[in-house]
Amino acid sequence: MHMWFWFGNNLGSFLFPGYNVTTVSSFLCTCLGLTALAILYEGMKILQIKIQHSATILVQRQTAQTSENSSLLSKISSRSIGARSSLRCIRWSTWSIQAFHWFIHTFVGYLLMLAVMTYNVYINIALVLGGCIGYWVFGPKLVELKLARFHEKQRLLQCDKECADNVVNHQRPGTNVSIIAEQLVTEATVEVHTPRSD
Repeated sequence: MHMWFWFGNNLGSFLFPGYNVTTVSSFLCTCLGLTALAILYEGMKILQIKIQHSATILVQRQTAQTSENSSLLSKISSRSIGARSSLRCIRWSTWSIQAFHWFIHTFVGYLLMLAVMTYNVYINIALVLGGCIGYWVFGPKLVELKLARFHEKQRLLQCDKECADNVVNHQRPGTNVSIIAEQLVTEATVEVHTPRSD
């Protein structure tokens, strides 16, 4: 095993036992495959953000429906129990999808890292080239999605500040409400308007 950068196309047994790279054609196919894998790794970053966003929206909608139904019903009924169990099922399934995607993304990342650790110059060039192509293709969308998430968080924070100001300003004059009670009401209002990411 080389501990320094080297040129050559005979990698021998590469990454997996039985996968021998000894000819020029197998070496070129390996480089192309690693380039494609690096592009895929960059694209999976966008997929991760989209999965998280859709899961958050789905859980928020389901939570809103469940809380609305439970507030309308005065007694615990089989409908509210069914709504809670369907909410758990949706949360579990979205969490499973996110965990599976994380597993695949991490596995691909470690494969790329192991390929870099061969210290072969051509393999490293193929991986850097694939990462550059992937960022060139998926980078603008990645920046757009991260910026949209930032603006959403900023909007929620502004809503929380406005709601807190409304609670403090709309109290009846002359009431003896302690500062601690005002803070508790403000915290409760802020909790109501922040999305929960379970």
